[in-house]
Amino acid sequence: MNTKERVYLTLFTVSVIVYFPFAHWISTTPVGTELFLLGVIYYGFAGLAAVVAIPGSLVALCFQKTRRDALLVLVLSLVYLPLAFSGIAMGMHVRMARMTDFAERSQPLIDAINQYSDDHGGPPETLEQLVPDYLPAVPGTGMMAYSEYKYYAGAEARERYQENPWVLVVDTSWGMNFDQMLYFPKQNYPKQGYGGNLERLGEWAYNHE
Repeated sequence: MNTKERVYLTLFTVSVIVYFPFAHWISTTPVGTELFLLGVIYYGFAGLAAVVAIPGSLVALCFQKTRRDALLVLVLSLVYLPLAFSGIAMGMHVRMARMTDFAERSQPLIDAINQYSDDHGGPPETLEQLVPDYLPAVPGTGMMAYSEYKYYAGAEARERYQENPWVLVVDTSWGMNFDQMLYFPKQNYPKQGYGGNLERLGEWAYNHE
């Protein structure tokens, strides 16, 4: 292993604690992207490699020819794993904070649906029916990677979502999962369902698939 490779490996090891929070933050901004979240998979494979490298490097320490590189790999592997777990925790904290902000931004849309329901005796069939009397335009989510609301009303909403007359859903998948943000006007979120565990965020629920 040459000097350049050692420097690269060291920088990669340290970067994991920054990468996860950044990837979750950039995916939830108005001009962001979810492409960085694909890198989370790469860091995950690196974690598996670190686990395998620990016993391998301990064996390599017994040989003078490989001792120097083995010591570096052992130290970086032992450093990488706790940094990775810390980075994952920090990333999820950032993600949940951003989703809480999104839930608050969505209140005008929810108010418009409720006002329409009061005026017409039931919810709109589509969000476009709110325009222009209740909203100037159908809003976006403010998250470029998850830009659109999905809206369900009537029999479909009642059958799929706990007898709610209407529901808002935002797909927030990342990596290899299918996470969602859900809004039920009846607020009757189950603890488990829709392929995952639900975490309340204000009046919304985040579905960890």
